Amino acid sequence: MVRLKINTMNNSPYIVKVLKSKIEDHLDSKKLEDLLLEGCFYDFEKQLFESLMELYDRVSSAFLEFISESAYFEQQQRRLAEIMNLKKLKKRLTKIQLRTGTKVKVNSFYAKKVPMNYEGNRHLGLIHLNCDKNCGLMYKSIMCLLSVVCPSNEVGEKICKYIGIKANDNRNRTLSLSLASQCMTDRPTTQLEEGESLAGEHVVIEMDGGRIRSRAYKDESGPKRNQKFDTPWREPKLFLITTVDEKGKLNKQRLPIYDASFGDDETFDLLKKYLIKLNVNKAKSVQFIADGAPWIWNRARLMLEGIGVSSDKITETLDYYHAAEHLYELLEYVDKEHKESVSQKLKDALWEGDIRKIKRLLKKSISGVNLDEFTLYKYFVKNAKRIDYQSLRDNKNPIGSGAIESGIRRVINLRFKSPSCFWYPENVEKLIYMRGVLLSGRWNIMINNLKN
Repeated sequence: MVRLKINTMNNSPYIVKVLKSKIEDHLDSKKLEDLLLEGCFYDFEKQLFESLMELYDRVSSAFLEFISESAYFEQQQRRLAEIMNLKKLKKRLTKIQLRTGTKVKVNSFYAKKVPMNYEGNRHLGLIHLNCDKNCGLMYKSIMCLLSVVCPSNEVGEKICKYIGIKANDNRNRTLSLSLASQCMTDRPTTQLEEGESLAGEHVVIEMDGGRIRSRAYKDESGPKRNQKFDTPWREPKLFLITTVDEKGKLNKQRLPIYDASFGDDETFDLLKKYLIKLNVNKAKSVQFIADGAPWIWNRARLMLEGIGVSSDKITETLDYYHAAEHLYELLEYVDKEHKESVSQKLKDALWEGDIRKIKRLLKKSISGVNLDEFTLYKYFVKNAKRIDYQSLRDNKNPIGSGAIESGIRRVINLRFKSPSCFWYPENVEKLIYMRGVLLSGRWNIMINNLKN
């Protein structure tokens, strides 16, 4: 790392003198002591925190002012200009929004001439400091966190003000989508640790669809000339990649992975990119769990085999609880005189994954129905290879997709399925990704990948 030569005043580093003066000016130690002695701990913490936040702003401003006049900072900007073909450089003041939300000035080279179709920042200093949208990655990260956690950006703004961060809900929205767009450029890589792999693991993949209301504008306007829009339901397809140990228990040492897309093929293409990146072909086993949706089962095994997973390592599993729901629907067609005697037997047969026994029991208890043409029964026939629950339990494999059901609720529903909440599909997919990263515990991994 290249170190700057710091100018000195009276044999003391200039920046250290600045820091000392800022601390002395903004920390009234006598007042803070008095607050504690009077038992006003809340006021003590409030006063100290506000003083430190103001000190943070002033110290940051001093550092930025100091480095912006250094020869090395200028040299780095000129190097970037040459690489990016930015010309006619002129020093110009611009602003950077700090972690606290405060905007401070920095002197930067501004490129008056740029290549055709160039849409990036023209301030070379901001590019060097990785300050997209005139703010640091730290501030952008906080705004995006609040955007995907809070029920709205307006609530996020209120929380910011409560904890002493300057914010604006429109600015929060812009920064959240900006950060999400950065992540979406290479979304599998962005949330994975360097060298992360599924080699030697018992991998479990689960998939299910959620529902959100989208916003589709029409070519007509309302009474107040506001453009009308439809609100059709859309189905983001969420998947989960996780691992289990030899006893079939969730491996808590490995962080799960969530992601989603709207199209059937798009979702599997996205999943495929993750699995290739994670060397899933070297896993001990791969279990795919989902409900009975044909769009899933028509693609799952083909995709896994296509990326090198041996057929004998793949286990397809129909979620037991979805299967049980279909069985309860079948029970409605059982003759009254047989219902009491056959109900428990059918449940036991499903628990054992015995499709033949289910068929025998239904033939005896449902009259006037051709089972082979009966849609509810055909559901079990189509998924016969996926309901061997006894063998799955014997081999310590999970039989339910509770994790993805929970994921649909936590990642999608609690934030994006609110009443009167309508989303542009391209925006909500980005935010679903960011919320999944947060809830899986991968936020810091993502930020570290972006800053490197």
